[in-house]
Amino acid sequence: MFAAADELANRYAKIFLVHSDGNRDPLVQLTPEDEDLLSRALEYPTRKNFLRAATQIGNENWIPAFQRRPVLRVNGDGNPVSAEDKAYRVMVASPLRSEKEDKNPSVEIQFWKLTYDPHTRRLHGSLAETFLFGPQELYGSRRVRNDS
Repeated sequence: MFAAADELANRYAKIFLVHSDGNRDPLVQLTPEDEDLLSRALEYPTRKNFLRAATQIGNENWIPAFQRRPVLRVNGDGNPVSAEDKAYRVMVASPLRSEKEDKNPSVEIQFWKLTYDPHTRRLHGSLAETFLFGPQELYGSRRVRNDS
């Protein structure tokens, strides 16, 4: 398949830091370097290309922009109905590093594709593939730190 067959505008990624306790925090406000590598990976969506982007992203200092927020359950109209027990933090890149944070989180990249159904006239996003990159793969043995 050629890269331009379904265009970059029809592809996007959701990126999460996955901590050792299993919590996933979505990443927002990527740096220009992160955006560039992610765009290249979206053009040619291979594990190797997403690993290159995940390594760059994993080496950033990510801090929470807000306190943990509960995951909301919504109705068909998109209005909140109830809050789940799970919560997440919106993470942003920063020159600061928190001492309390997981030093070597995994990076999960979900690769999504958009398709248009001309009969229903609706755009539909579908998960094409999920890539999970662990600390060994991202940072190598020289950078993985133990908190013991």
